[in-house]
Amino acid sequence: MIRYKMFESEITKGYFYQYHTCVDKFDNYDIDLLDYECNITPKNNTSPYDYIHVSCLRRDIDDYIRQKVLDYFNINVDFPVIYFTRKVPFTPEFKCGFYLNTYKKFKSKYLKQTLSTMKMFRGLYNDMFLAGDFTSDGKFIDESINIEIMPIQSRDVYFRIRDLLMDNFEIDNFDSCDELFTDYKVDKFHFHFKIKYSRLAPIVKFYNTYPTNPFIDYYVNKK
Repeated sequence: MIRYKMFESEITKGYFYQYHTCVDKFDNYDIDLLDYECNITPKNNTSPYDYIHVSCLRRDIDDYIRQKVLDYFNINVDFPVIYFTRKVPFTPEFKCGFYLNTYKKFKSKYLKQTLSTMKMFRGLYNDMFLAGDFTSDGKFIDESINIEIMPIQSRDVYFRIRDLLMDNFEIDNFDSCDELFTDYKVDKFHFHFKIKYSRLAPIVKFYNTYPTNPFIDYYVNKK
């Protein structure tokens, strides 16, 4: 059963667009994932792969994904994992989400940019975490880093973040994002942003869920 859809669009100059579908469970995987958000990203014109994503962003049960789930999907890391992503069919590498204290241990070349960005949005988010790529044996691949910003859900915060992004990044336009908002109430709509640093120009992506906000419990239970 489809629980909701999340749409992803690049608001820098890449014009990338795709959607993720949240389902009750994955087919073909014999493991209980009812406590987690399970999302599927279908293959598209930029990727020949389907992707599956498992996260505990609702925080209904755990702050981090349980070890038995990581083991089942061969997520071979030794730090707390917020979410992970795998190509389907599986390839050796994978992506994980984690917090700043974990990222500092990697001694990444993008740490300084990451700290500066996190400071820029201080006071405007419920949570901010990071995501990067790993080899099959859990080694961090220091070629890029994603900064995932989960904003406070309000009209005021949306426009403050909008201004910060416009002032600090090569944003193409916000028109398509602005048009999505008919109601800024937290139970009606969820939005968040991702900033990716790599050897190329920074990429900024906008995410929104439809038709409701699935992260209500996440905000309530966040520690």
